[in-house]
Amino acid sequence: SYDGQAIDDVRISISSETIDGAGNVLGYGGPEALRSGSYLPYVGIIVLDTADLSLLEAEGDLLDVFTHEIAHALGFGTIWDHRGLLSGVGTSDPVFTGPQARAEYNALFGTNATGVPVEAGGGQGTAYAHWRDTVFQTELLTGWSKPGASPISRITVASMADLGYQVNMAAAEAYARPASLRGAASLAASSSASASTGSSRNQL
Repeated sequence: SYDGQAIDDVRISISSETIDGAGNVLGYGGPEALRSGSYLPYVGIIVLDTADLSLLEAEGDLLDVFTHEIAHALGFGTIWDHRGLLSGVGTSDPVFTGPQARAEYNALFGTNATGVPVEAGGGQGTAYAHWRDTVFQTELLTGWSKPGASPISRITVASMADLGYQVNMAAAEAYARPASLRGAASLAASSSASASTGSSRNQL
């Protein structure tokens, strides 16, 4: 129960407020209450910047932003440390070590990495809570919103399984390794590089 209300599964409250005006931070999401033992959230919140809502809707990006923040409310990037699945915090090469996501990442990127590259830049709320932008680029769970399609990859779906959820891998969307990373040398360089600041894009 939470505030006197019985909760079966999870409750996510969604609201809008002034964050920083139009552009920059679009919103944030995360858990408010975690289950004992599993740390899976049973209460979460999503807050979007009022100043960005009209443009997000007009450009067809509002659903992607909601979906991104729902993932955080369910634990993506927000309970990784509770589950012991985040390594390299404080370095330029943090990784998510969940075995199912790692296997999907290695299969797609043709590597034998010990973890999935995690964002190290962007400051509080972005660093250590998203996939690395320089590696994943258009995937929905990077820390910056981009125009065009933002698919939920098999890597993201598998990461939710690593957190303890039952998932449907067949529901993942089509996502390919970015063209700029298809050479082994460029992939290795990007995997070890520090993250983009994202100063010209909107943060999630």
